[in-house]
Amino acid sequence: MKTISLTKPDADDVLRFLEQQSKCDFNYPDVGATSGELPMGYDHHRTEVTLGQGETVYQRAKSALLAWEQFDVGWVSALPASTPIREGENIAIRARIFGLWALAACRIVRVFDDNASATKTFGFAFGTLPGHPEQGEEQFEIVCDANLIVTYRIAAFFRPNYLAAKLAWPYFRICFNDFRHQSTDTLLRRCNE
Repeated sequence: MKTISLTKPDADDVLRFLEQQSKCDFNYPDVGATSGELPMGYDHHRTEVTLGQGETVYQRAKSALLAWEQFDVGWVSALPASTPIREGENIAIRARIFGLWALAACRIVRVFDDNASATKTFGFAFGTLPGHPEQGEEQFEIVCDANLIVTYRIAAFFRPNYLAAKLAWPYFRICFNDFRHQSTDTLLRRCNE
C-alpha cells in the first residue's frame, strides 16, 4: 500500500494500511523512552500550555485526548478516531504535505492515568512504525496539579526514517513542530468552549 498519494486516503485505505502496519514492529530502538530522559541521536521537542483551572477543564482535556482531538489541526488527523487509547493499539496519521496526502502509522507504547495523588495525570505515548516518515516517539499528557491548574504537555523525539524524509527533513521538522503547537491551540479551544 502506498503511503503517499495525490488523492485523500478514505476509511478503507486507512484500514488496509493499518492492517499491513499492525504486522510490523517499531522502526526505532528506543521504545518507551518518552517516560524518562529523551535519547540521544534524535531531534527533541517539548511544548506545554496551561489549559485553565478546575476539574471541568481537566475532564474536557482528557476527553479530547481519548477522542484523538489533539490531531484536529486542519492538515492532519488521527484515524480511526474511535481507536481506544490502550497499549498496543495502532493508529493512522493522515496528513496533507506539499499538496500530497500521506499516511503514517503509530502504535501506543504506554498509557498512564493517575488519579490517586494530589496531582492527576492522564496521557499516552505512541511510537512510529515502518510506514512513517519519522522514527521516534511522542507523548501527550494532561496534568492537573494540587492547585487545579491544568496543563497539556507534549514531548517528542524524532528523526527521518528514509531517504525522501531525510531530503525534506528541514521542512518536515518545521511541520511536525508546528503540529505540536497547533495541537496545544486545539486543546485550548476545546477546554474553553
